[in-house]
Amino acid sequence: MKKIFLTLAAALVLVACSGTTGLKGELVGDYNAEIALPDTSEDDVAAQMAAAMLSQIKMEMNFQANGTVDIVRSMGENSNTAQAAWEVKADSLFIIEDSKTQSFQVCKTDDGFKLNGEEMSFVLTKK
Repeated sequence: MKKIFLTLAAALVLVACSGTTGLKGELVGDYNAEIALPDTSEDDVAAQMAAAMLSQIKMEMNFQANGTVDIVRSMGENSNTAQAAWEVKADSLFIIEDSKTQSFQVCKTDDGFKLNGEEMSFVLTKK
């Protein structure tokens, strides 16, 4: 009984000292990010054109345990890399880039996460 207690206590200490836990710990990593587009009507030509253009944007996000995220956006030969801050509160992710904060509700999927935001949503797939 004493050995079991000591083993459990040691395991708890390791988990408590491991740093990043919970959703924040799960998000740390390198992802392909795809813009999740809402369903559009076949009659809405402008929405169809916007969807076609947005589908050409390739994104990668690398969430680091130190609270930074590297975001690479590319379309054709053009590429842009930015670094932003990120934090998790409950089931929400906040990305702070150039003094602008975007908030997302985080939903876990089979192969990553779905980030649902007011302005746009993303599907993250682990690399």
